Amino acid sequence: MTPIRTATNTALTPIKVGGGPWTITITPDGKTAYVASLSSATVTPIRTATNTALTPVKVGHSAHYTITITPDGTTAYVASSPVNLGRGTVTPIRTATNTPLTPITAVDHPMAIAITPPSGPASPPRRGGRPAAPGPGG
Repeated sequence: MTPIRTATNTALTPIKVGGGPWTITITPDGKTAYVASLSSATVTPIRTATNTALTPVKVGHSAHYTITITPDGTTAYVASSPVNLGRGTVTPIRTATNTPLTPITAVDHPMAIAITPPSGPASPPRRGGRPAAPGPGG
């Protein structure tokens, strides 16, 4: 993954993350970026102030499609599916410690996650735009 200094559009030193980086999400406070990698089944936290990669977090299946972070920045949710497009998971990560929590079995092939404020239920839509079952309480 190559960070870019936006003020000058200059590429900085590449940061080593897992194989096949696919998506990146930044915490609301801007201090940490999370990079999901398609082929390594990991999410790599990066300290944005120093562009330093932290220990990768092992999550879900090998294909990660999205990371969504709660508005308060306490939890990241990673949607992933097996390569054969079977039943996927959503893995919560506690951002203070970068610890994965128990994966949530999701609908077939979750590709996105929406969080209703304030830090309400996370709801992944299914592949092809089919509606997902509502999250807890919704």
